[in-house]
Amino acid sequence: MKHLNVALFISEFEDPYTNMLCEGAVRAARVQDYNLYIFPGKFLDSRSSTLLDDDYSYQHNCLFQFISEKNIDVAIINLGNIASQLSIEKKKAFLKTITVPVILISDMIEGYSCVNYKNSSGMALGIEHLIQRHQKKHFGYVSGPSSNTDAIERQQVFEQIMKENGITPDQYRIVEGDFSNNSADVIEALLDDYAEMDALICANDMMCYSAYQVLAARNISIGTDIAVLGFDDAPYSSQIKPGLSTVKADPALLGYKAVGLCDKVLKGEMHNVFVDTTFVLRGSCGCDKVPYAEPNLDILSLQANLDSMNHTLVAISRNILNYEEENSKIYFMILNSLCRMNVHSLYLYTFIQEIEHKREEVWEPPKTVRLRAYYREPHRRIPDIVYQPMPIYYYPVDMEDIKEIRLEEQYIPFEQIFSNPFICSDEPEIKVVTMLYAGETQYGFLVWDVQEEYFGYIGQLSYQISNALKTNKLLHKKNMMAAALEESLQQVQEKNAVLEEISKIDELTQIYNRRGFLDSMARNVIAKANKGKGAIALYADMNNLKQVNDQFGHEEGDYALKLIGQILRDAIHRLEGNGEVGRIGGDEFCAYLITDTPDSEAVLRKCIDEITEIVNQESKKPYYVSMSVGMKSFVCSDEVKVSYELEQADAQLYMYKKQKRTSILKES
Repeated sequence: MKHLNVALFISEFEDPYTNMLCEGAVRAARVQDYNLYIFPGKFLDSRSSTLLDDDYSYQHNCLFQFISEKNIDVAIINLGNIASQLSIEKKKAFLKTITVPVILISDMIEGYSCVNYKNSSGMALGIEHLIQRHQKKHFGYVSGPSSNTDAIERQQVFEQIMKENGITPDQYRIVEGDFSNNSADVIEALLDDYAEMDALICANDMMCYSAYQVLAARNISIGTDIAVLGFDDAPYSSQIKPGLSTVKADPALLGYKAVGLCDKVLKGEMHNVFVDTTFVLRGSCGCDKVPYAEPNLDILSLQANLDSMNHTLVAISRNILNYEEENSKIYFMILNSLCRMNVHSLYLYTFIQEIEHKREEVWEPPKTVRLRAYYREPHRRIPDIVYQPMPIYYYPVDMEDIKEIRLEEQYIPFEQIFSNPFICSDEPEIKVVTMLYAGETQYGFLVWDVQEEYFGYIGQLSYQISNALKTNKLLHKKNMMAAALEESLQQVQEKNAVLEEISKIDELTQIYNRRGFLDSMARNVIAKANKGKGAIALYADMNNLKQVNDQFGHEEGDYALKLIGQILRDAIHRLEGNGEVGRIGGDEFCAYLITDTPDSEAVLRKCIDEITEIVNQESKKPYYVSMSVGMKSFVCSDEVKVSYELEQADAQLYMYKKQKRTSILKES
């Protein structure tokens, strides 16, 4: 029997709300035996990602044009999220492009079934708690976008409760936010305009996170000087200090209920479903005896999955950088790296020709695409676990299970990307589709069947794969240029030199990347001029990068990685001798120093500590940037194995890792 094919349009997995919504939709799809295809298409209103400052994130919107009545039966659209800042006219125009029955989430438009929160119940309880229990009289309210259904309803509830409790409009202020954690400017202006404010209510928790930072910077004590109330009960709301009093609105229920409507909508029925909300009491409102329960998380498993993902990113980079020329095996290599995670199946498609797609252009689906390679798990795999000291899960892969498609079989009609001859499963599947692009250039897309705990990493992996494809294309272009300019050898040599140098520099930190660093170290330790000289191999790992990313965003994480590179470079160049620094992947750095300085390891370590302290004192960031460092001394000769010396330094690093700071905040 044919399984129902359901499309789910969302923004990005990195958003906790979206991730939880997907969990509910996945759970319902499995109960109903539906095929669920998830399209993380970012935002229709041209907003950037909440985590990555990407001027080309509009490329993800093309995913919303992947479906048609030939491959999808019904589409669930989280319209209140992906189009929260669009006018009602533009929302309707977008919905007209969808040629299958539609169910809306977090929005209401006439003619469409929808699933929404019942905003009134929990929010009324929360606001009345501030008024009656804590005697709050002066309110600030940060609404969501004025075009968003939930934002409109929540503001109406706020105004109604104010009226019912005798609080007049001159006792409160309403400003418009955007439902993101980039609302600091709006909250700053609100505080400046209404100094008497003793309670701040935000239409969702993400904007409350901005409020926490603004209030902390002004030395305003949350729960004492001002009460704060949110909406959503997002995952971090119970963990920040003080815990955020909020309205629990379970996104998973939205997803679950929406999938449950699919069969009814296909029968022509119209339904409006509402999900209840409840008030959750924590310390931000001023209640100081609220019990706090740590969430029951398998931290070891989460860290293992994260470490596995980081090693996968490094493996993709290493594989492409190990080749000086275009590599026809690139698609096999990519899948070989990815499938060492808990991937059940993976299909890598490219467009017949690269698509140049500019912002505001209408994207038209191609007629045909190329299936370059795919992997289908023959059976559920048990991971090999490597402890170092945290476990890393490696899922064994039989190379024969990664299939490269013969040229004559690669061409697949676009409407068959979910039902091509190489997809043989009769079981319902959960698939995620991601774009592969760099700048304005689109290379293709991936169709993933992967465990849900990896959903939050799919975006990063897709960016890395795009980078590998772009590098491969650049190498191909380099070879074409070399052939065309063969008569002018000098010109060819200059162009190759430029490309060679670029390929050795890490784009983020502007120090050597893995390839450039290993090349530099290998050349210098065997150089005749350095024979017999003392040297140090250094391996460093930034502490708490995930905490910086989670609490302050990936832009701050990138800034912290740049500081690590700067600290190591300054330390190496301060001592007498010759050395270089490189970033070899993720949060890992290496360095070497050829020096005859007595007790050089201790001197270098002290120098790193001193520079680290100075950099953190001069930095205006609220977090402390540090690293764990391992070192190994050796003597330069042509018999030195660079990889061995770095492995010894890496082994020492883990002893120092146990002594790292537990908190990233400077005041801690």
